[in-house]
Amino acid sequence: MQSIRFAILGVGNIAPVHAAAIRATPGCELVAAATRDPARGQAFTAQYGGAWHADYREVLARADVDAVTICTAHDLHAPLTQAAAAAGKHVWCEKPMATTVAECEAMLTACEQAGITLGVVFQSRFEPLTLKLKALIDSGRLGRLVWVSASTLWHRDDAYYASRAWRTSPAQSGGGVLINQAIHALDLLVWLAGLPAAVTAQARTLAHAIEVEDAVQALLTYPDGKLGLVQATTAAYPGYPERLEFFGTNGSAVYHKGLGRLEWHLQEPREAGSEEAAISSGAARPMDISTAGHTAQLQDFVAALRERRQPLLDGREGKRSLQLVEAIYQSARAGQPVHLTR
Repeated sequence: MQSIRFAILGVGNIAPVHAAAIRATPGCELVAAATRDPARGQAFTAQYGGAWHADYREVLARADVDAVTICTAHDLHAPLTQAAAAAGKHVWCEKPMATTVAECEAMLTACEQAGITLGVVFQSRFEPLTLKLKALIDSGRLGRLVWVSASTLWHRDDAYYASRAWRTSPAQSGGGVLINQAIHALDLLVWLAGLPAAVTAQARTLAHAIEVEDAVQALLTYPDGKLGLVQATTAAYPGYPERLEFFGTNGSAVYHKGLGRLEWHLQEPREAGSEEAAISSGAARPMDISTAGHTAQLQDFVAALRERRQPLLDGREGKRSLQLVEAIYQSARAGQPVHLTR
């Protein structure tokens, strides 16, 4: 079996998780990493392997690079993906896929025209309790869903925002807590309950001296009549575990994701149960997360390359959470409901 050779573009906080996932995936190796900072680049490759390049274009020109993972600020996801596609490199891109839906569409077009595979990292979909919840909902055991919600009530201090200028730049990040922290819960909500038909939202900057929002609330209305709620903030000291709720006509499921626990209660036949798994939550500290989800998703991405199929979470799936994010931001700016185009 020929090895699939990866390069990492950007060596920020999440890059070591990508390196660990590559190391843990059979038949894969890390051959290069790109960052403009020599000290960080050399330290990263000394620890995880591969060669450091200051210019990502040098990485894309290497014949021994089959695929890249993108771990940069959000605004670089689209141009780097398009450049990688033009160079014939497969792409595994960190969340969010981009800063706008239009950028997502450009990424999809570039990858499809080049015949390369695009995957978007939402590792929470690959965690055991998430898969258990997905099966529970899809089986119909909860009945018809009537109410869903996602809460990301986390804490980030001023030092967090000061440590990376892009985190407070609307142009570079695309926004604040919604697109950076709550995007994981939004992706799960969209995957498990579908896209809403309309949203009514508010966004505020309440507790930090930053240009992006640190608090969002949104009411969701779905095509089938169910209602939903999204709430997210980085002003909730000391940071509380994220949680998703799904209430149906025959029962409920509450996913205490940040606590590693799923519970469900059914009426007919009567049943109450719960399962637990390892805790992986960035509620208080961004890197208090396990590498297991990234590894499981990367292994599917690699299998997709070998089997010449789409990964389970491809670019079209990755775009869906951005559709919701964009609608929430539009509603918050306009002060009125926004309808999602499907």
